[in-house]
Amino acid sequence: MDVLYVGDDKLKSDQFFAGAENVQVFQRRIKDYEPLLEALEESPEVSARHMGGPETIASFPESVDELCGYDALIVSDLSRGTLTPHFYPGAIPGPNKLRIVREFVESGGGLLYCGGWMTFQGYKGAGNWQGTPVETVLPVEIRPVFDDRVERPEGAETTVHDPGHPVFDGVDAGSFPPVYGYNRVGPVGADAEEHATVAGDTLVATGAFGDGRTFVYTSDPNVKWGLDLVEWDHYRRFWVRTLQWATRER
Repeated sequence: MDVLYVGDDKLKSDQFFAGAENVQVFQRRIKDYEPLLEALEESPEVSARHMGGPETIASFPESVDELCGYDALIVSDLSRGTLTPHFYPGAIPGPNKLRIVREFVESGGGLLYCGGWMTFQGYKGAGNWQGTPVETVLPVEIRPVFDDRVERPEGAETTVHDPGHPVFDGVDAGSFPPVYGYNRVGPVGADAEEHATVAGDTLVATGAFGDGRTFVYTSDPNVKWGLDLVEWDHYRRFWVRTLQWATRER
């Protein structure tokens, strides 16, 4: 299956102050996407392309037909504004990429939507996905709050309630690791299902929209919030199974 993975990418810079002068220095790219991308690249059944923030702004598919060149889309720790960059040349007038994602799912595409500081509402509302066409396809509601992050630096235990679901096929669901933060979401949709929780809040949920399937993981699939997850023995299998379910290959 062909997968487009956007997000989980940062550019780090430092600013130095010396008297009346200040200098901003670009330091490095922070490749938070590496654990998940490497896991997918190790899977012969998956062909994955990753786009960081700048590439997503410039090169994200501009039509449903173009996005349908992929079987599944993964969105993780990426702000809604990255898909609606009004400051970018040619953005206005231009395609509404949030609607393109919605129509992609409706026409049969699989969507994996993961948590982070820039998804759901995120850090001080910077994610800002509430009320968008993308929210309408998700199996959960995004809470209209200023900041929906729950930071748990001590670790929060997870509970899998539906180990028989295909996303857990061949996975030791009882060993699902704790997480170190997540986005607290609203209710699970009437036609959706909740499969795992963290501290009583939704962690994993699935649903359908039109001919497509949607999957939500409210924590981070990579390091920081997912520090233990990326070291989990079943990490690769879990994400491959999830993609296979979302694309109806299982």
